[in-house]
Amino acid sequence: MNTWKKVRPKVFWLSIIVLSAYYLYRAILFRFFNEGTGPTFWNKQFLFVFHLFTTLAPLILGPIQFWNKFRIRYVEWHRLLGKIYIAGSLLGGLTALILGITQPYEGSIVPVVILGLLWLFMTTSAWVTIKRKDIKNHRLFMIRSYTLALTFVVLRLLGDLVYKANLLFFIQSEEVKDATYEWMSWVLPLLIVELWISWVPALKKR
Repeated sequence: MNTWKKVRPKVFWLSIIVLSAYYLYRAILFRFFNEGTGPTFWNKQFLFVFHLFTTLAPLILGPIQFWNKFRIRYVEWHRLLGKIYIAGSLLGGLTALILGITQPYEGSIVPVVILGLLWLFMTTSAWVTIKRKDIKNHRLFMIRSYTLALTFVVLRLLGDLVYKANLLFFIQSEEVKDATYEWMSWVLPLLIVELWISWVPALKKR
């Protein structure tokens, strides 16, 4: 049991890193070597590519920022990388918001717009709380912000499960199916995180 408790965080972060690298590779392959560089590249496609690159900072720096030994030993580096993370997340949230508003698929507009707004809010709150030296709440908002950043990964993972493993087999409409797993891609992870950092601790209090 004790061994599993020690190994569990490593397994979790390794899974996150591997999945992030895999889906990032697929996204780059699609955007630069397939239809992503079509005749509309310099308008909507350019925005997609810009959004892709803004998500690099949160995806890469997230595991480093949550690494306790690194955070304690290299405080200055933690602060610098934190600023880069926040800048990347704010740009990522802003471009997600724009992409959501200009989304051609009606069922995808609301989940993407709300995701963008929440990501901006959680990241801004993380910045405000650290400026106030409120370490506890800064950490909680950073967890929420990074969870929303991982929508990039979860969305693509769910897409594979939906279309390759027939996850939402009970939904016949392709549009409803797409909208459903787009909602699931950030709502479910955020609910799990809130259960872990907020609801369960509140229930354990006496």
